[in-house]
Amino acid sequence: MHPALIPEKHPLCGKYMEALMQCRKENPYRKYVGVCSEITWQLSACLKQEKKIVREPRQKRFHERWTQKKQEDQERLQKLQQERTATAGTPGAAAAADPETGANAADPLAASGGSAGTR
Repeated sequence: MHPALIPEKHPLCGKYMEALMQCRKENPYRKYVGVCSEITWQLSACLKQEKKIVREPRQKRFHERWTQKKQEDQERLQKLQQERTATAGTPGAAAAADPETGANAADPLAASGGSAGTR
């Protein structure tokens, strides 16, 4: 299957499209038994090559952006991990615990004085 036969949209394959349209015009019934098949195969090969040529710069841009985003994500993750280890080792984290019960203020179960299943 190929796209609509519009040579202006596919400049590299325009000659094959024109030849196929001419063949189909000259052979309105014989086209069904394979008279124009050779031109159709050449057109398909040309369109495949054209697609590779058009797609290559897009893929290159995508991979560059993806690599950059991946690197930024890695840097952000390392920064978060460093912040987490820095806050876990500070004396302020120990002060956040309740001196009477020894529970951490960030833990809602320990602050309520019981477990989840007890009333």
